[in-house]
Parts: sequence; structure tokens; C-alpha cells
Amino acid sequence: MRLLKRLLLWMVLVLVIVTALGAGGGYLWLRRSLPQTSGEIRVSGISGPVTIVRDSDGVAHITGATETDAAFGLGFVHAQERLWQMEVQRRIGHGRLSEVFGATTLNTDRFLRALGVARAARRALERLDANTIAILEAYAAGVNAFLSTNPTLPPEFLILGVQPEPWQPVDSLVWAKMMAWDLGGNWNDEVMRALLIAQIGPEDADFLMPAYTTDGPLILPDAALVRPAAASTPPDAAIQPDTARAMLDLWETVHATTGLGDRLAGSNNWVIGGARTASGKPLLVNDPHLGNRIPSIWYLAHMQGGAINSIGATFPGLPAVVIGYNERIAWGVTNTGPDVQDLYIERIDAQNYVEYNGKREPVTLIDETINVKDAEPVTLTVRITRHGPIISDVTSGTGETLAFRWTSLDEEDATIRAFLNINRAHNWEEFTTALRDYKAPMQNFVYADVEGNIGYYAPGALPIRRNGNGRLPVPGWTDEYEWAGYVPFEELPHVYNPPQGYIVTANNRVIGDDYPYLLGTSWAAPYRAQRIVEMIEQGNRLTVADMRAMLGDVVSVQARELLPTLLAVSPTGPREAAALELLRGWDGAMRGDSAAAAVYQGYYYAAIEAIFADELRDLFTRQYQSRRDFPAMALRAVLLDGHNEWCDNVTTVAVTEDCATTLAKALTQGLEAMAKAQGENDPAQWRWDRVHQAVFPHNPFSQVEALRNVFERRIPNGGDNFTVNVAPVRITEPYLQYNGPSYRQIIDLSDLSASRFMHTTGQSGNVLSSRYSDYLERWQRVEDVPMRLSGAIDGDRLVLVGE
Repeated sequence: MRLLKRLLLWMVLVLVIVTALGAGGGYLWLRRSLPQTSGEIRVSGISGPVTIVRDSDGVAHITGATETDAAFGLGFVHAQERLWQMEVQRRIGHGRLSEVFGATTLNTDRFLRALGVARAARRALERLDANTIAILEAYAAGVNAFLSTNPTLPPEFLILGVQPEPWQPVDSLVWAKMMAWDLGGNWNDEVMRALLIAQIGPEDADFLMPAYTTDGPLILPDAALVRPAAASTPPDAAIQPDTARAMLDLWETVHATTGLGDRLAGSNNWVIGGARTASGKPLLVNDPHLGNRIPSIWYLAHMQGGAINSIGATFPGLPAVVIGYNERIAWGVTNTGPDVQDLYIERIDAQNYVEYNGKREPVTLIDETINVKDAEPVTLTVRITRHGPIISDVTSGTGETLAFRWTSLDEEDATIRAFLNINRAHNWEEFTTALRDYKAPMQNFVYADVEGNIGYYAPGALPIRRNGNGRLPVPGWTDEYEWAGYVPFEELPHVYNPPQGYIVTANNRVIGDDYPYLLGTSWAAPYRAQRIVEMIEQGNRLTVADMRAMLGDVVSVQARELLPTLLAVSPTGPREAAALELLRGWDGAMRGDSAAAAVYQGYYYAAIEAIFADELRDLFTRQYQSRRDFPAMALRAVLLDGHNEWCDNVTTVAVTEDCATTLAKALTQGLEAMAKAQGENDPAQWRWDRVHQAVFPHNPFSQVEALRNVFERRIPNGGDNFTVNVAPVRITEPYLQYNGPSYRQIIDLSDLSASRFMHTTGQSGNVLSSRYSDYLERWQRVEDVPMRLSGAIDGDRLVLVGE
């Protein structure tokens, strides 16, 4: 309430000033927070002039004499364009949101302080080499050089009364680790599985949380054959349902506050060798799927200085191109889906000693003070065992003590050095050497070079477990479930110039059961990977235009697969008959203007509810229905693999329903829900994009009704959970899309200047800028802008000159 009052008072103040100065004067006053993009600015901390050219699409081309000068320039530009975003990201990682937002974010700060991302970042910084530290320091100096110009701050700072502190190198590492959190987590799967086991038993829990399908494509198809995943066996200890619910509620709180850890995150990438392309050289494509937000999580930039000359997607806060290309190689990433997190159930006594192999070990205690706006500071005592921080301490209602083991909390983490060396790499050997430093989040890197080679590597710290399969919390009072080191780099999944001439990754299973190490136990449903492979195999002499069409593809392999079964029902009324007729003539394309796509979506979600909600009860509504891949693969097994016992409603004891009966009821229920959402009863008049909109929330003003329409952006969209142009549905807010392709790139190794890229909203994070959301419609249409590494670049030219 206090935040809302402050915001409203600020808006009144702005109106008064605008009225007093006149419309023109008020507008000019507000626009002082926009960055200077031409002329000269004197700064300290560079060895020579740094040139920043913003081309006609707003892409920043930064040139310095040295790597540190280029990093300085990138830091300066990020601060100019994304200062509020960087401030929020830094506060998330350090657990300092409540200093600005008050008690509403206290539970999130408590969790993040207990987790200790900032502590881990400080330890990692201490162990980095001098060259990498120098680049981090140069980047920070660039951010602080902008702050030293005493700029008018973006509106968020003025509204909330916040002054940015100087940027520190550790702040960059903090955000890198938070991105690992966004992409590398499976601890909530462990908790959910424990809750399912308590309610329906281990066999049914495994059915509802399948690892993968038996026939889905593998990233490395020649390595082994896929066999059904082995059923998990609960360890000797089990967490209580109340503990599981409390931990899942905590996860929801942290996700809602930070926007990180979305269950719908994923990505596509693929690389095609010259034998299948029109040019005879590779094409490399990538579109990472992350939570929608405004400003975009990415910033498009070209960074040149010393041994670095690369272009692509950068993270505001980090001094490197994360995805892109340089003069010789190109690379892209998707999430591998590894299991790099474990929960350990600890036995800790009142004196804070923990039991381990029959002995008592002291627990490390760290006091954290959280400053809270308009309230007294809160002190949190963080307890840490050999397995990691006790995260159950930050929530009530837990019957067990849970320690959190995660690769990103290790003492050493040189992932930032890996990215800098990738930017410098010129061939496969240098590229893979760079990846040796890569820690987290474990990713599927695809590679191509101008010589015509293609490759794949899945780098990162992958635990070797003495026992267990990582699917459930395990006892911490014994060494039986310890990690016995990490998989050697040479034995991580990889391939170079594979015989099929292409590599596809879409968060699908990497390798078969013959792989000797536990990589993971939860993969994305196979549909996106299947469709990408299908389009590559059908293509001939593929071009950049073909890659763009693939990125925009909205054909649902899932819909094609399920439709024959979904159609085999008897309509119970005229609306049902009309809906089925639409589906019979449908090609499975989730186009925004498609009535059949809207029918299918309503029917699909109602079918999941009709088949699984009776067994799961409130757990279905609170947790299961918001998942994407588990329900999809379980429904496939019910409808296509003969597990029709799930179609019986267990609450109707006197009646045994078959799948046709249950699906007929689901059709009626789904059409009713969709009609309500559409505001139209006739299915023929429906459009999928009338209810399916991509939402780009602003942190924090999407939570303030008076400001939401000013700062947030929405746009109608096609696609769905499993199309290549992915557009996941948030069923709790039917049928909105809060996740999607956050960035797209198409790199042509025959002519690098023909490469293209795009992200979601715009280059600027300032709502007053014309570049705040100027990309959005182009993103929706799957358009892109030139990705130019060389040649004359026209545009606004700003030169940073040393003092």
C-alpha cells in the first residue's frame, strides 16, 4: 500500500511539473533520463578512445584498442540503457530487494541470503585469474563512469527514491549465478516427487513425472538406444508432505518475486553442415526460451578490442557476448536439463551439531542482516553443513531440515572466463579448451566455423553420485549419497562433424542409457526436437530464409499425434460437433488466427484435468497443471501407449469410465472454458491469439495496477507449448504466455555479414525511449535485424575520451 501511494504521488508530481512547464517543457524534462548517443564524453579508466556506434536498429557497436577498453565501453552502454534492470538483478542476487520494496519481498531475500549466491560469487572472484578480473573491473569502471556523469536517472529510480551504488565486479558474477539458478534447477522436482509418492505411491508418481518418452529423439542419436527410465526407489528417508508443500510454496514465492526459475524455460538450437545448405557452409541457429520481461533479458551488441571481436546477445551486467559469433566461429546454447542439485535431510541438534557417519560435526553459522524499507532490519542466521545451506530454515511448516547442494555454490567457478575465451576462440580446439572452465548452468553448446566444421559439447560440472538417482531428497547423516567429484571434461557428451550432417537440441534427452554417468532424469517432451529434425530432413539446399521459417514454425507435433484419439469421441451437443469438425480439417498449426487451435487448446487442458485431477486432487491445481512436459508425456502414455486405467475417475466408485467417455466430458468442459475466455460461443468465430497473448511484465510495476499499462507490454501471439516457435501457456492465467524465444539468431558461416538476430522488446530499458518496445512486433512476426561484425556502420556515434 505504501509503495502504491508513493507511485501515485510521483505521478501527480509529474503531472504538476508538466502542466507548469507546458507540454513541451515537461516532455523535455522527462527525456533527460535518455542516454547521450553522440558527441564526446570524458571518462577515466580507458587507455584510448572508445567508440560506440548505435546503428539504425539500435544495435551498439563498441570498439576499443584493448579488451579492457571494449569491456569498459560495454559497461558504459549497459548502464546507459539498462540501469534499472541491472539494479534489480544485482539486488536479487545479493538478497537486497527489501531495501527498496519493503516487507513484501522479505521472504525472497531470506531465501536468497540463505542460498548464498553472493557468498559464492565473492569466493569465485577471489580465485579468478588476473586477466579475467581486469576485464570485470574494466566493465564495472564503465558502469561507474556513466554514473559519474551525474545522469538523470530512469523513472523507476525517481519513483522509488533509489540511488544506484557503484557497480562491483562481484555484481557481475552474482547475476551470472542467478542465470544458472534460472536454468539449472531441479530441486523442486525432488520435492514434488516426494509429495506425489506420499499421495499416490512411487509407481504412479514415476508415471506422472516421466523422464522422457521411449521413442523421442536424442541429441547424440548414435551413442546409445533409449530404454524406458528405471523407476525410482525412495531412499531410506522421506520428507513429510507438509515439508514438501512448504518448500514448493517457497519456490513459488521466489519465482513470483524474481521471475527466475520458470518451469517453462527451455531453448532450441541447431547447426547444419554444408552438405545440406545452399552455400556449402554451415548455418547455426539458436533461440533461448526464457521468462518474458521488459526490458528484455538480452542486449544486442558488438564488442571489439584486443583479441575479442564478437557480436550477439549480451546480458546487462556481464562483460561478454554470451551467444553469437566472431570472425571465425559461431556458437549457440540451450539448457541441457542436468541434475546438478540435491536436497539432503540433515539431523541437527539444539547445539547446532549435525550428525554424519555416527559423529557430530559443527554447523557453520553466518549472520545476515536484511534491511527492510519502512521497518526494522531483520537478522537471519544461516546454517551451513558439508552439503550446503539449510534452505528449510527460511520457511515455516517444515518437519525436516533440508540442506541444498548445488554446483554453482562451489568455491571455484570460472564460467565468466570460459565465455571470454569463447569470444576469443578461432577453431574447435580453442573453443573446447575454453569450455573446460565452464561450470554452470550446464548447457548444450552447438558450434560452427568458417572452415565448414560443426560440433556439439555439453560442458559444466556434472556430479558423480555414489548412490541414488537424484530424484528425491536423500539422507545427509551418511556418506552413502555423497557426490564423488565431477565427470571428467573429456567424458561429457560431445560430437564433432557427426555423420548425419546436423545437430539438433531442444532440451530433449542428450544420450541413451549406455552413458555411464547420471546426466539427468527429466527432459523436455520430444515434440520441438522432432519437428526441427523433420524440417531439416525434408529440406534441401537450406538457406537463411529457411532457418527463419523454421524459427517461426507453429506446427504442433503433439497435436498431430493426439488428434486421432481426441477425435474418436461422440459429441454431446452441437457445439461439440462443430468443434470436432474444425479439428478434422486442421493441419495442427497453432496460428494466431486459427479457430481450430483455440479448440484444441481448450480440449487439451481439459483432458489433462479430466484424466489426472481425480487422483491428484488439490495437488493438481496447485502444482501439476502448471507443469508443461510432465503432463504432456503422461497424457501421451495414457492415450497412445495403452495406460487407459487413468481415464477412470476414481471418485465415481460405482462407475468405470473409459477414455472415450472421459475425453467427451473433457471436450465439453474445455469448450466451455474457451468460450468464456473468447467471449463467443461459436467455435468457428474463435481466434487463438484472442486469448493467447505474450505478456512482458515489468519488475516491479506490473504489480501496480496504476502503472502496469505504462510499463508492461502485451501482444497477441500464435504457437503453443510444443511448437518450435514456442509460446507456452500459463494455465493459471488462461491462456497467457509468460515465456518464449527471448532471442533469435541465424548465423551464415558462408557470409557472416548475412547473419541476423533479434530479441523481444527493445534495446532500451527506459519507458520514455522510442526503443523501449520497438522490436516487439517484429519479434512476433519472426523478423530480425542485421548482425554486422565488419564493414562501415552508420548511426549515432559516441566517443568516450580519456581524461
